[in-house]
Amino acid sequence: MSKALDGVRILDFTHVQSGPTCTQLLAWLGADVIKVERAGEGDVTRGQLRDIPGVDSLYFTMLNANKRSITVDAKNPKGKAILEALVKKCDVLVENFAPGALNRMGFTWERINELNPRMIVASVKGFGPGPYEDCKVYENIAQCAGGAASTTGFDDGPPLVTGAQIGDSGTGLHLALGIVAALYQRNTTGRGQRVLAAMQDGVLNLCRVKLRDQQRLARTHIMEEYPQYPNGTFGDAVPRAGNASGGGQPGCPSLGHGRPDRHRECAVHRPHDFGWLRTTHSRSSASTCQPSRRNATAVRDTGGRAAHRTWKRSNN
Repeated sequence: MSKALDGVRILDFTHVQSGPTCTQLLAWLGADVIKVERAGEGDVTRGQLRDIPGVDSLYFTMLNANKRSITVDAKNPKGKAILEALVKKCDVLVENFAPGALNRMGFTWERINELNPRMIVASVKGFGPGPYEDCKVYENIAQCAGGAASTTGFDDGPPLVTGAQIGDSGTGLHLALGIVAALYQRNTTGRGQRVLAAMQDGVLNLCRVKLRDQQRLARTHIMEEYPQYPNGTFGDAVPRAGNASGGGQPGCPSLGHGRPDRHRECAVHRPHDFGWLRTTHSRSSASTCQPSRRNATAVRDTGGRAAHRTWKRSNN
């Protein structure tokens, strides 16, 4: 059976992480990805953070497997002629250069459209159109600008970035979806288009449940599933809540509200999944969950700053 993107050719001008994440996904779906690297040195990540001397780093190979690669000097007239020939033969050009770099190479949207009216030009940038569109952005900046850092961490600590690369790899995922949609639309229009995925926008989209909480906070001024309730205070922004935030704890929107002296029963939506659970909080960090139905088993957790509860299905 053929793959979904068999026959699609990608001209890959990306480097480091966000763009290569996107083009690798397209390669896994069957696209022929031609990675263009800088003459004489290649992608900078080939030599970064190596664990074995003298070979490409895992950082590079994990993001660029399943691609073909060439090195071209775009400043050389012969090199530029090669790139123009590739533009004519490819379906999608993907880049994550600094703002304006592709134009300075001589590949403006107008020039690309002249060479190949069916070409889709897809870009990762730090910010969308606006006052910051010319700024460079990296992972930590993206998580801060997109609101993830301000809602990550414990309530008595500073904002934190998550270990998951939601700014780089997360934006690459968003761009891949945009490219697939543009390819599908081209079947109707016969023409290419520009696709932009901004890292700030990608992070913000992944923080959508925090947007939900921001609206709730603006209207109700409290959020019962956060540990700040009922004895703490809420400000104007969604607070950091350690491991208690998000969609609520399994089986219940709130288990004790973060209060060590609180004792509460919670009913889940589907009794056959977890049953009814009774939670008891001690003054220490330990937390015990006691099942009051036979189809739930409690697991005791004695680690972590905040009470952390885990459930597993039993066969009883």
